[in-house]
Amino acid sequence: MTTPVVQFGLFNIGGAELVLLLVLLGFLALIAAGFITAIYLVVRAAKNRTASAPPTLPPETMFQEQRQRDLEHLKLLSIFHFVFAGLAFLGIAFLGVHYAMMHKMFSNPELWKTPGPGIPPKEFLHAFVWFYVFFGIVMLAALVVNTVSGVFLWHRTNRIFSLIIAGLDCVQIPFGTALGVFTILVLSRPSVPKLYSGEPR
Repeated sequence: MTTPVVQFGLFNIGGAELVLLLVLLGFLALIAAGFITAIYLVVRAAKNRTASAPPTLPPETMFQEQRQRDLEHLKLLSIFHFVFAGLAFLGIAFLGVHYAMMHKMFSNPELWKTPGPGIPPKEFLHAFVWFYVFFGIVMLAALVVNTVSGVFLWHRTNRIFSLIIAGLDCVQIPFGTALGVFTILVLSRPSVPKLYSGEPR
């Protein structure tokens, strides 16, 4: 009894491979759901944390200290967004180098003198190029939106845009997740929207 084969373009995927692929996709979905749940719980816990002991400092002094702390955190988040955009640029450069190496290897006839079953090397590379295109677009988008969000954080404008980008950054494990969570936590403070309302810097 042979395993049924399903044709997907250039690839032959048997029933066992199809089940394995579905299990892998389900596992990745569970990981994504777990991270989203963890982010939600962290944000909810930060918003609903118990009040501390009654302050002993005058309200004006506490206001100024909180304002200074918020300004420092926003500037740090802005710098971290620029750093994350730089990492995305390095990722694009790595993809380019990796593709060049793979293209050189798969295009070398000396390495593939003995024909074997399956997809020829050049055709395999042509099918695999979509991997480079997809991740290149993702990294380019991460570079652009994190640079823009970093500028907005520095100038304290477009808070909602930065919150949306922070949510998208959470998908990019692990650095994007950390950056996204801390950005959401800082921008969700009750005192931060006041800094976006046009107060003097």
